[in-house]
Amino acid sequence: MRTDVDSRVLGAPPASPEVAAAFFSTRLRCETDPFDVHADLTARVGGLVLLDARRREAYDAGHLPGARCLPHQDLTPEAVAVLDPDAVYVTYGWGPACNAGTRAAARLAAAGLRVKEMIGGVEYWVRQGYPTEREI
Repeated sequence: MRTDVDSRVLGAPPASPEVAAAFFSTRLRCETDPFDVHADLTARVGGLVLLDARRREAYDAGHLPGARCLPHQDLTPEAVAVLDPDAVYVTYGWGPACNAGTRAAARLAAAGLRVKEMIGGVEYWVRQGYPTEREI
């Protein structure tokens, strides 16, 4: 039988339940997923603004219904200044290998806005079978 020292999982001991609870609670305050976003869109929950943080070409090819195109590289102080300070912004990129949503979320949070990143991005939105919109 192998020991904990040989284990890839247990080689670094797990966090205490208190540390783990704080960590996962923080993640839930900073992230959401396609299922929850779709549920809130279907329920017409107010106060949420979807921001597609990819380039315009990617947005035009397909984005979440009602999402605004605001590429992360365009989040200048001037662009952020016109955003509603009372909204909760949900940012997203292409998928797990794209950090556009993370970059946008970081910039919005640094500007004092409330934000969550939708993990999985458009890729996992589409995998769930949820609709997208295209710009013509």
